[in-house]
Amino acid sequence: MDKIKYIWMAFTLIALMGAASAQVLEDRYQRPCGDVDLVDLCQWDNVMPLGSENCCGCGLDYNTFWPLGSDAAPSDATVTCTFDGSAYNVHDLFISIDNDVISCTLNGNEVLGYTPHEGCAPEDPRDGYDISLSPTTGMNTLVCQVRDRGSMSHFDACVVGSEPAENLPEYPTPVLPAVLMITIPALAFVVVKKLE
Repeated sequence: MDKIKYIWMAFTLIALMGAASAQVLEDRYQRPCGDVDLVDLCQWDNVMPLGSENCCGCGLDYNTFWPLGSDAAPSDATVTCTFDGSAYNVHDLFISIDNDVISCTLNGNEVLGYTPHEGCAPEDPRDGYDISLSPTTGMNTLVCQVRDRGSMSHFDACVVGSEPAENLPEYPTPVLPAVLMITIPALAFVVVKKLE
């Protein structure tokens, strides 16, 4: 019995160490899109931002390495996010990029075409490009193709919602009074019967 207990403890310890190391890898860089004031609705296919080692005084870091491009063969990357468009009436896509956005599509429709960018990308995507989105209710897919052609790569983006959607009552208004009119007398009847 003791042997099984020690094996179970060893497996538990290994699992906890693995989870802790995965968290350390994911938390290499705390991006602005993850703070209290800027909650990213996206579930990205990479741990954002993409990037390369800091250079040129940009002061940026990354969580997923994005290889540098060159004049002969630019490095293109496609980044995908899924998000639920049901909770808010207004949605904005904020983008920070070094160098270029080739295209961004929402559910297959282009929302941002070719957009070249020179110099350092802003650390906070809210200081970069702001694109108004019109997602559908339910799940949406945003795909951005980006390109690096310089000495440092960087891409971060977030979809932010504002103006919460009004939640409709679970029952139409006339139904609730009817339910109450039936429930209250029934409850009173049960209480009276218990007291008799």
